[in-house]
Amino acid sequence: MKLLNPLPRSFTNLLREDAGTSLKKLTSLLAAAALLAGCAANISQPALQARQDATRSAAKVELIYNEEDQLIVTDGGGSGLTGFAGLLLGPIGALVALSIDTNSRMTMAARTDQRSKEFTAAVKNSGMVMTLNRQFAERLAARLRESGREVKLTPFMRATGQLAEMKVAELQPTHGYSTLILRITTAYGAADATSSFKPFISVEQLLRNEQQSVVHQTTHTADVTEPTYFLYEGLLKDTAGAHEGLKHGLDRIVQSAYAGMFGGDEPRTVPAEATRTAGLDAK
Repeated sequence: MKLLNPLPRSFTNLLREDAGTSLKKLTSLLAAAALLAGCAANISQPALQARQDATRSAAKVELIYNEEDQLIVTDGGGSGLTGFAGLLLGPIGALVALSIDTNSRMTMAARTDQRSKEFTAAVKNSGMVMTLNRQFAERLAARLRESGREVKLTPFMRATGQLAEMKVAELQPTHGYSTLILRITTAYGAADATSSFKPFISVEQLLRNEQQSVVHQTTHTADVTEPTYFLYEGLLKDTAGAHEGLKHGLDRIVQSAYAGMFGGDEPRTVPAEATRTAGLDAK
């Protein structure tokens, strides 16, 4: 059994190395997803057909995912009230508000690191099992098996890099399998330091064929706005509700993640012996 690789030393490192986890980049991810959706119609029919044929022809898929849940809590910093303060308090008030706003933005990374650690610890200490990523991967694997594919589940460290070049360090792909890399992000984010925290769920996928050439890539975000927390302290106290909100978001995009990558084929039942999970029943 291959041991799981260690995670980055801190959430700050994670946010700096990964294109999908800081609030600004989470927002960019949403915009990119919308752009990609719009561009899909511009792909030539022959190219689209070739890509669909390549994804649907993947009969054996090794699904690699970041097993350990990393619960991110972040805000964009600032208050968005500097102009309002100027109207109420005049130039001096505006300068004070601007100073506070700038300091808030400059300390965003440290604040994100601290809050993410606190929230993750609170969820763990509440007795809840940290299996959001594993449950999503298992549900997606089950959907792949319904389509007639053989699936090997491989829990590993979080993939890094831009989506089109997403890689998992030290990963040795299984011979004879296409490789489907998942990068799962679960977070609560606020537009600025005075806005409410709302759930953000993203699943990025990169499919490589047996020769490890990129076949297709997709990004899916969950359209959820609840639960919403006006203050970070409220989020920290409601670990059960906040955790359930993230699970609900992940549950909602299993089918869209499958269809976005492999198309909308009808499910077909396959024998149980055609499936296995890495490290559990692999010989």
